[in-house]
Amino acid sequence: MDDQKIQVRKLQRAVDDVALFSMRNLPLLEQGTTYDPLATSENLWASVKVYASGGENALHSHAGEDHLFVVMQGKATFTFDHGRTSVVRQHEGVMIPKNVKYKFEADQAENLVLLRVGGGARDVKGIDQLTEHGTPLDVNKLTSFADGSIKIGNEAKNGETAKQRIYARGTYFSADE
Repeated sequence: MDDQKIQVRKLQRAVDDVALFSMRNLPLLEQGTTYDPLATSENLWASVKVYASGGENALHSHAGEDHLFVVMQGKATFTFDHGRTSVVRQHEGVMIPKNVKYKFEADQAENLVLLRVGGGARDVKGIDQLTEHGTPLDVNKLTSFADGSIKIGNEAKNGETAKQRIYARGTYFSADE
């Protein structure tokens, strides 16, 4: 792996000023997933996710946030409660209101790169307690699988996220020349 281009993405906090971030030089994968923070403010948070295959394979919902995905590369098939499906391609997206159950699977032809943005009114003020991905902990704990159990991202039933991450040597999303 060309470690010179791997950038550890540090969460940018937008508290009293703007927060700038970049998705350039995002390493692509042979196996597994990445979930990197971009920026967080009190009621809005953004991250970028990469899937070699699979996706979020277990039906789940977020009771604490509305969120959206924009496909930056690849395509994914989203499945919603009651079996409705939709293929979302590059430069398309899906807005998911809180409590709507969904799952998705990446097309294996190429890595799926997703911009993920979440937000919502919160009872807790501030951004002192965040997940490593930049989501407020009070919001994250309101995410559950369809059976009502708390969703843990790396559980086997979640698919690709349970696999070991293997980077694709020398390949990056939006690489600097």
